[in-house]
Amino acid sequence: MRILVIGAGRTGARVLQQLKKNPKLEVLTADARDKPEAVKQKIITAVDFREALTPLTLEHLVRKARPDLIFLTASTRDMGLGQTAGMDMLASALQDEVALIADVPVIEVARDTAR
Repeated sequence: MRILVIGAGRTGARVLQQLKKNPKLEVLTADARDKPEAVKQKIITAVDFREALTPLTLEHLVRKARPDLIFLTASTRDMGLGQTAGMDMLASALQDEVALIADVPVIEVARDTAR
């Protein structure tokens, strides 16, 4: 099974830790940063797809990764959107768009529930 984790920050790192327990899973990551938390904690050595998540890159990313399942763990920083006012609304809209364009299941992991 091929899984795409969008966002390798604190929440993504926790999700990746759990997924790495099953060596039969092929786990791919997408994040706008070179060294997100999952890399700093050495859960992964590098992100597979380093690009900002925008309406223009979403479909391309999903097509390129060809996942069977997507975990959305991304904050505005994971997406490369910064922390400008209103970015949370854009991030939410982008996450909704991922769920619409992907023809595979999309699971959104809330930052405060990943422990």
